[in-house]
Amino acid sequence: MNRLLIILFSIFLIGCCNEPKLLNNGLTKSVSQITEYTIKMENDSLNNKVQDTLVITEKKYNENDQIINRHQRNLFADETMNIEFIYNNEKKIKREIVTLSNDSSNFVVNYFYKDTLLLETKSESKNDIFQFEQVGSYKYNSDNKLKESSLKQIYIDVESNDTITNTLEISKYNDREFVTESKLSDLKKPERNRKSEYKYDCEVLMEIKEFNSKDSLISTTEYKYEFDKFENWIKRESIENDKLNYIRTRELKYK
Repeated sequence: MNRLLIILFSIFLIGCCNEPKLLNNGLTKSVSQITEYTIKMENDSLNNKVQDTLVITEKKYNENDQIINRHQRNLFADETMNIEFIYNNEKKIKREIVTLSNDSSNFVVNYFYKDTLLLETKSESKNDIFQFEQVGSYKYNSDNKLKESSLKQIYIDVESNDTITNTLEISKYNDREFVTESKLSDLKKPERNRKSEYKYDCEVLMEIKEFNSKDSLISTTEYKYEFDKFENWIKRESIENDKLNYIRTRELKYK
């Protein structure tokens, strides 16, 4: 009997996560800023590896460990995107203000709550070229844990009034509120439908499998990490179908 208990206890220990407690922003320790570099890995004509930095993103955080600003430079397209995050008196995000360098108008995302639970996000934008609408909805279990979310996006050509894009993405979450499955439905072009399945090691994303509209596996992306002394990752490699495609590095400025 004692031997059986030891075996069961050993299995329990192996199955447990020894991960540090995470803040709401997914980090183990407070930071004031994070700078991320997204690097594309390719081979040239001589089969030499070439690294091309595509995106540089700077994120700033307040005293509550909440993101307050995100500035993204898309080097591949020579454009920038800036997002300002506004919070209400309950320290819940109530608005995102998105500014694009190639668009004079601002794009605003509004958040709506019932008590402390986020129920819906809405945003609309219109310029001389297109009209954009986005609606997000959120569902919870009996313990008020997020179990499902949906995001609907519509792009309309202003001149012709034709719908360019009409998509709906539904995501499901585990008891730790990490997404485990997402289904993207393209209502105009069903052949573009996709399903993704997510695999974690404790609270670290390790693998994403993507399936096409016929439910056939089309890609498997594995992630490998390097961590700093606070157990926050500072390098993440994305390996798609056994090929290293992207490297993302992070510089964390701790408080």
